[in-house]
Amino acid sequence: MNYVFLNRGCVLPAVGVLQLLLNRQGAHLEVDGIFGQRTESAVRQFQRSHRLEVDGVVGEQTWPRLVGDEDLQIADCVDITDPSLLRLEATDLLLTGGSPFLIGGMCNGVEQAVQQITAGIRGKVFLLRFHGHGNVGAAGVGFGEGTLDSNGTKINMYGEKSDIDTYNLDEVRPYLARLRGIFGPYGNIQFMHCKTGRGTTGLALLKNIAQIVGVPVTAAVNTQYGSGIKTFKFEGPTQTACPPGMNLKTWCTSRRQFACMSLA
Repeated sequence: MNYVFLNRGCVLPAVGVLQLLLNRQGAHLEVDGIFGQRTESAVRQFQRSHRLEVDGVVGEQTWPRLVGDEDLQIADCVDITDPSLLRLEATDLLLTGGSPFLIGGMCNGVEQAVQQITAGIRGKVFLLRFHGHGNVGAAGVGFGEGTLDSNGTKINMYGEKSDIDTYNLDEVRPYLARLRGIFGPYGNIQFMHCKTGRGTTGLALLKNIAQIVGVPVTAAVNTQYGSGIKTFKFEGPTQTACPPGMNLKTWCTSRRQFACMSLA
């Protein structure tokens, strides 16, 4: 089963959903999206009571047990124009039973990605992750590492409709708007790219996307190396933007509680 990787220090919409799942099991956590000491203790208690490894980390073993029968679908979109992303991230996702959408080789990669996602989703999405190369205020969707000029210098392909950046939002807005219909009540997006969420430029991009799609959007602040467990987690701090009028805490507290049930 595809999963999220969450541990102490994460500040994410997915943590708010984790807290709701733990509260269903009898924890009494503030649902704020911050993975602190109390959330870690609740994870450890859940792991102990379900005979899982007690490490306080939510990953491949713990996440499915917490989710149970809830419909928390995770979808991944991988830019495979760079072969290393096919070899690493896409392979990691396939090994967990995921079915990533593989994008690449087209100048209009954002539209290609949205077409594949909207056609391939059955049900409602909890988490949509994009994997690719990025930069401050930019997330590659279908351009790989770019091309080289006659001097061997990398040519940046940002600005084409093969990425989402602060300069082409008006062009890709109609495509992104089509994603609104795929999300369930806990829906959110993660850009697993290098530096996309850094600074005011990064945050401006995330705010615009959150407004377009109607769900929280999170991106990394620092370089991301990917592969293995890192495919499923952010490597360092993040920034999150929520739909207008909301912040992370108000979004988390506005999500409905999960029905109480006993998990095996």
